[in-house]
Amino acid sequence: MSDSQINSHVEWIVQLLLIPKRLSFRWRNRNRTKVTESLIFVLKKRYDDANRANLPIYCEIYNVGLFIALLERDISSYNRSLFFAKSELERQFFARGLAVLLYEGAEDLPKLLGKQYRISLKALNLEDKVFQSLNEISSELNKFKKNHSDSLFKIRNYIGAHRDHDASKQLEIFSALKSIEIYRLGAEFSEPIENLVSFYTYLLNHMHNPFVMLQQVAKTIPHEN
Repeated sequence: MSDSQINSHVEWIVQLLLIPKRLSFRWRNRNRTKVTESLIFVLKKRYDDANRANLPIYCEIYNVGLFIALLERDISSYNRSLFFAKSELERQFFARGLAVLLYEGAEDLPKLLGKQYRISLKALNLEDKVFQSLNEISSELNKFKKNHSDSLFKIRNYIGAHRDHDASKQLEIFSALKSIEIYRLGAEFSEPIENLVSFYTYLLNHMHNPFVMLQQVAKTIPHEN
């Protein structure tokens, strides 16, 4: 029996063994896409409304929230595609794309949740526990970046975005790529992202408190000397 025939039989067994897990995956995530799409719709609409009303603080917060929701959607799509892939070549293809997304997300999110974002939040007179929650999420993101940034950078540069043109090195990294490990990193990174989605659920309710909104509108009205 040739190597390709052996690999084909092994893949058939893998696909068979994955059936129960895939059914479980579909059940656990049955409402996730709907929730994310709904959040994207709401944030985009509210961003547009805030932009028309000239409320820069609201625009800043909605923009970051929209970035998080779009990132969450993309990570979920890659995870789902990786989990339901029909061959190792497919799994590696999706793993490469997911690795690029994880690297960029780990780089960008801490910046978006940084000083300017917190200045905007402070203008909303939020409770201290909100900032404590944000600090905990930021700590998780920074931990992920510290632990995995170097390995993800190599995958991104050589076989994800093909920034480096050393083809021999590309083949070396591609051969060493374990799609299951990237899938696990995607699941790990999803935890603080999901916490941010929950964070935004509270934040949006607070921001649309009529008293809070009136305060922000009042700041845009010119005052006579």
